[in-house]
Amino acid sequence: MNINIEKVNFRPLAECQEYILVLSKLWYEELSRHWNPNATVESAQENLLKHLNQNQMPMTFVALYEEKPIGMASLRENDGLQSNLTPWLGSLVVSPAYRNCKIGEALINIIKQQAKNLGYDKLYLLAFDAELTHWYKRLGWETIGMDNYLNHPVTIMSISI
Repeated sequence: MNINIEKVNFRPLAECQEYILVLSKLWYEELSRHWNPNATVESAQENLLKHLNQNQMPMTFVALYEEKPIGMASLRENDGLQSNLTPWLGSLVVSPAYRNCKIGEALINIIKQQAKNLGYDKLYLLAFDAELTHWYKRLGWETIGMDNYLNHPVTIMSISI
């Protein structure tokens, strides 16, 4: 689907909690079920309920198109690794029908700005899919290492903000 990014509305999850179930299903279908055998839509809902903050972590931002949630991204202190790195971009997901419309990039920029507002000068992420690292590199992220998450190799990346 080709949409104009200017018609996408980005809001804190705290302002549109009615979409938590839809977003939990999107997260589960597009991200977690491939990597985490213990993940459920219900556990995703419980987790998102912790992300209703607007001035502290964890927080989530939602992409809405025609008042329909089509993506989200979160800012968290950590993303499940035993690491002293903080903060993390996590749960970046865009509905397949709306990919390649710059929504992911816009969500990343929102998360970068929120991290900067909280006083950070770097942001981190982990990528399960090696193909995604190429996309992140085009956006200015750099690989800083590898790790293991839920028995899957992951690439750790960072960006200055």
